[in-house]
Amino acid sequence: MNRSFVKIGVIALLSLCAWGCFPDDYLDDRPVVEKPDLKPDPKPDPQPDPDPTPEPDPEEDNLSYDDLSAYDHLKNYVNRQLSPDFKLGAGVTVNEFLRKGKQYEVAVANLNEMTAGNAMKQASVMRHDGSMDFTQVRNFVEEAERVGMTVYGHTLAWHSQQQNAYLNGLIKGKKVDVPADQDSEVVLLQTDFNDGNATFMGWGNNSTRTVENGAFKATNPSVVNSWEAQFAYDFSEAFQIDKTYKLNFRVKGSAAGKMSAGFQITDGYHSAGEFGTVDFNTQWKDVELTCVCSAEGGTRLIFSFGEFAGDIYIDDFRFSVEGAGYIYEELSAAEKKQVLTDAMDRWIKGMMEVTATRVSAWDAVNEAISGRDTNGDGFYELESAQWGSSNNFYWQDYLGSGDYVRIVIAAARKYYEEFGGTAPLKLFINDYNLESDWDDNKKLKSLIHWIGVWESDGVTKIDGIGTQMHVSYYENPDIQASKERHYVQMLQLMANTGKLVKISELDMGYVDRNGNTVATTAMTDQQHRAMAAYYEFIVRKYFEIVPPAQQYGITQWCMTDAPGALGTGWRGGEPVGLWDQNYNRKYAYAGFADGLRMK
Repeated sequence: MNRSFVKIGVIALLSLCAWGCFPDDYLDDRPVVEKPDLKPDPKPDPQPDPDPTPEPDPEEDNLSYDDLSAYDHLKNYVNRQLSPDFKLGAGVTVNEFLRKGKQYEVAVANLNEMTAGNAMKQASVMRHDGSMDFTQVRNFVEEAERVGMTVYGHTLAWHSQQQNAYLNGLIKGKKVDVPADQDSEVVLLQTDFNDGNATFMGWGNNSTRTVENGAFKATNPSVVNSWEAQFAYDFSEAFQIDKTYKLNFRVKGSAAGKMSAGFQITDGYHSAGEFGTVDFNTQWKDVELTCVCSAEGGTRLIFSFGEFAGDIYIDDFRFSVEGAGYIYEELSAAEKKQVLTDAMDRWIKGMMEVTATRVSAWDAVNEAISGRDTNGDGFYELESAQWGSSNNFYWQDYLGSGDYVRIVIAAARKYYEEFGGTAPLKLFINDYNLESDWDDNKKLKSLIHWIGVWESDGVTKIDGIGTQMHVSYYENPDIQASKERHYVQMLQLMANTGKLVKISELDMGYVDRNGNTVATTAMTDQQHRAMAAYYEFIVRKYFEIVPPAQQYGITQWCMTDAPGALGTGWRGGEPVGLWDQNYNRKYAYAGFADGLRMK
C-alpha cells in the first residue's frame, strides 16, 4: 500500500482542526466536512451562564471598554419594543455545539439564533451515492429548540460544498449495457481544458490548480512529501475490481520532475490500485498508463506531486476503462436540466422533512452573483464553471440563470408546507461583497436586478437579502471612510427593496496603514478599540437605516478569534471574534453591545 493514499486523511483532519471559524469558504477551495454526529444528552440540564456578569447598572450610559465585565449578555441589549422580531445570532460548529462545551454555553447566554457553519450544506449530508444522513441536523435543531434558540438554515443551494461526484454522475449520461462478446471502452473523464475549467480539485502545501493557455496547471511552492500536494477527481460510481483503466494525457513541467497517480478509497484513504510514476521535463510528453483496480470501493482518481516544486502542465486528458460491459449515451441539455431539477427537489424535500417544524428562515440560494459583467449590460452574471473553481458544482449552468433560483424557492415552499411548517417561511438570497467600495456596490445592485428577474414570473417570492460582511478595519483614514460610506449605501439600497435585511456572517479583521493584515498576536490596545468602534458603527447604522419591519437580524460569524497563522484556514490568525479563543470578552464585544444599546 502506498502511504500517499493514507496520509491525506491525516492532512484533512489537521486542516479541519486548524479552522477556528466556520465560514462559507469562498476564499478557500478545500472542502469542509464536519465530524460525525454526536447525540446530545437527552436529560435536560440547567440553563448555562458561562459568561457571568454582575447585574447591569441602570445607569449604563457610563459603560466603557475598560470594564468589560459590566456589560450584560448581548441579547439583553436588543430593544424588543422597537425591534420585536430582530434575531441576534452567530455561526457555530454543530458537533462542537452538541458537545455542550464553552461554545454552547456562550451561545445560549448571549444569542437567540444560530447558523450552522457546514452541517446543513449538501456535502455534509449527502454521500457519493446520493443517500442522505440528516442525523446531525436533526440533533442540532432539536437541541436549539430545547434551549429556546432558533436556527437559521444555511443553505439549500450553493455551488460550493455540493456532492459533486453524485451530481456529475447524474449528468454523465444513460448507462447502456453492451453484449458480452462486444468490446467496450468507456471514457469516464475527458477534457482539453479549453473551457477554462480546471476540472480537478486539490489540496496541500498551499498548492494551486488553474488553467493557463488551455492547459491544466498545478503549482506546488516547495518540496514536501509526495502526498502533501495532490489533485484529484471523485466519481459517483466505484471503479470495478479487476478491470483495466487507462490514462492518456500530455504533460510537462517548469523543470524536470515526477508525480504519481492511483485510485483511492475515500473512506479511510486506502489505495485501490496505482498507475505508477510519471516522469516529465520542460517539453511536452505523451503519457499512457494503465492500472488494474485491486480493491472494492475506490471512487477517487488522485495525483500526488509534493516532491516537485514548480508548475506541472497537463493537456488533452483522457481516463477510460476497457471491457466495462456498458457505455454512456450523452444526455441533452433538457435532460440534464430535468435530472438535476429532480435531484434538487429530492435534496430540499429531505431537508424540509427534518427541519420544517423548527426552521422557518433559510438562505435559499447562497453566493449566486459573480463579479463579472461579460455581456456589458451593467450587471454581474451568475457564477459559472466558465470562470469558477473546479471544486464546485454550478447548478445555474444546467438549470438556467432564470430558473435556478425559481426551482429552489418553489421546492422550499412546497415541502415546508407539506412537512408541517406553520410559521411564515422566509427565504433569502445571501452573498458577499455587497458592501464593496471598489465597484460602488455593483454586486448588490446586480443582485437586486436578478431578484427582479427571478420574481418576474409572478410566482417566485424572495423574502430577504443576506449580506455576509466579512470586513476589515483600515488604519488608512481615506480607505476606512470609503468602506463606511459604501456600507451605509448598501443598507440604503437593501432597505429600498422593501425586503428583509440580514447581516448574515459578520466578522472583522484589521489592516494597517501599509495595507498589511495584522495578526491577533500583534494587535495593540488602540487597534482593538478602533475595531470596537467600527463594530458599534456597523450595528448602530443597521438600526438607523433599516426600518423595523425589515430588520431580520445580525449574525456574528466568528464567535472567537481564528487560530493558526495568517493566510491559513478561515482568516487564520486574525482577530475576527467578539471573544478571544478562551471566550474572554474583547473590546469588540463592547463595541457590538454599544451598537445594540444605542438604538
